[in-house]
Amino acid sequence: MKNAINAKSLWLAARLGLVLLVGVAHSPGADQENPQDKPKDKPQAPPARSVASPSSAPSQTAPVPSLPNAPARRQSENIRPPPKTREPAQTTKTTSQPAQPRAKQSGLRRDTPNPKEPPEVRQPGAKTIRTGNSSYKEVTASGRTIRSVVKERDGQHIQTFNPAGRVQQEEVRKQDGTLQTTLFAPNGKPRLEVVVRHDGNTQTTNFHYDRDGNERAKETVNTDARGRPVSKTVVVRQTTIIRNTTIKKNSEIVMNYDPGRFGFVYRPAYVEHPRVFVSWYNPRWYTPAGVLIVHPFHYVWGWENYGWYHRYHGPYWATYDVYPAPCYWLTDWVIGGYLADNYAASISVAQAQEEVRLAQQDAANARQAAAKATDEAEIAEAKRAQAEAELRAKNAEERVEKTERQETSTDKANPNATPIDQETKEVLRNQIEKTIAEKKEFAEQSEKGGNPVVPDVFKALADPNHVYPVSKTIGVTRAEDSKPAGILTTGDLLKLEPGQGALKETTANENTFVTMRVMTSKGEADAVPAGTLISVPLGDLQEFDNEFRAKLDLGLAEAEKNEDLFKRNAVAK
Repeated sequence: MKNAINAKSLWLAARLGLVLLVGVAHSPGADQENPQDKPKDKPQAPPARSVASPSSAPSQTAPVPSLPNAPARRQSENIRPPPKTREPAQTTKTTSQPAQPRAKQSGLRRDTPNPKEPPEVRQPGAKTIRTGNSSYKEVTASGRTIRSVVKERDGQHIQTFNPAGRVQQEEVRKQDGTLQTTLFAPNGKPRLEVVVRHDGNTQTTNFHYDRDGNERAKETVNTDARGRPVSKTVVVRQTTIIRNTTIKKNSEIVMNYDPGRFGFVYRPAYVEHPRVFVSWYNPRWYTPAGVLIVHPFHYVWGWENYGWYHRYHGPYWATYDVYPAPCYWLTDWVIGGYLADNYAASISVAQAQEEVRLAQQDAANARQAAAKATDEAEIAEAKRAQAEAELRAKNAEERVEKTERQETSTDKANPNATPIDQETKEVLRNQIEKTIAEKKEFAEQSEKGGNPVVPDVFKALADPNHVYPVSKTIGVTRAEDSKPAGILTTGDLLKLEPGQGALKETTANENTFVTMRVMTSKGEADAVPAGTLISVPLGDLQEFDNEFRAKLDLGLAEAEKNEDLFKRNAVAK
């Protein structure tokens, strides 16, 4: 009996050992990962690098119309609200900022680094010093301020500083539960603001600046508590607009957009006020059936004193000598608006030199902070900031040289440019007339109580002759091999390449790529040569279509203001 019990015990021990051995062999803690368990890389769509290009129009002499302004390009940048700040319990207290918590790693041993996770960056230790009843700041061992907390009437303000001493971010925690977070550019100006309200609705605003560093546009996107887009508003600021000898300082143009299938869709400005079409379809210019009547007139634009005009007029585009009808006038107004936008979105020599100065100053301050620090983490942080500032300075110096070359080549023919010829200009003029007729029909239906759907870019894609003026700076790839093709800038013209198959509305989205042919090019550095076939996502084409329709609304208003002038300047028969 005793021998039987011992035999049974040995059998159980052997079986338990075998189970443990098998468990170790198949446990997720094994040193090598199973290649089949690794996620497969998804094919990358051709990248499209975008930079927003809203701008202010050039000042003009009376009775010169103002130029339209391009809406800012969308930029998606998420900010996660940081944890709430607790005030210190003591006047002076030494604290050590904890390292970022590691994500729970399944399948890796504790001593095995995660190859998919970047290495941790240890933050320098900080000492908290009270500066008021409800205010304090956190400083490093060397005395450098890294964060300040101040309680004001509108809420608690929390500022974060970089090693160069500049404010990187500011949070305002308001009493109603709203959290407002602002990110600042290296020059100290706000570039992004996110407002999260107590109900979860979010308002994200991107700021854009002109060639001289002044704010020229801001784009605000509203989302609900689930993160779904609700609306977008673009406000373009013009320092001076001259309209019929009246000068308006700091005038603003507001454009509204609604969510659509391929991104936001421009909401027409004259849905409820179609009277502008009465002026446009004046019997002097159109028959009751909509047939164009020609009454040629002269028009002096007064653009000769503006940099954008000297850079692009002649080498890339030329105005009509005589305007047979207002639709010809509006064609020049629209093209001039795009080119003025592109010039405003570029950088001046003075502004590029200022960027060099600021970057060099930041590099020097970070270098000094690293020399003064004693904590290894603080030294490493300062050196990283120094390297980033030195790279900024190098890039800014290159921009200075490039801008100087551009400004010295004004009024000179660019051998690399493919300008807008008269045939292309005529296609664009016909497109303008067609789009205005659609706007008129849309406004009339709305006035009668109808609920017409605002057309998106799919309507334009149905027309094989449709021209797409580019409304922002964007990097594109070649359609044939997805290799970089170069840069498109505001005012370049594109056309849908035929023979690529019909798009399906049920499956197409803003990330669906289509093949476009570059029709015109300014021939600037890195510009995509005319004739190149490129891949462009529908989301970008939707933005191009939005800006084209917005410019027509502004142009219709300007044409109405100049209606009497068109008649007075009629060419004598």
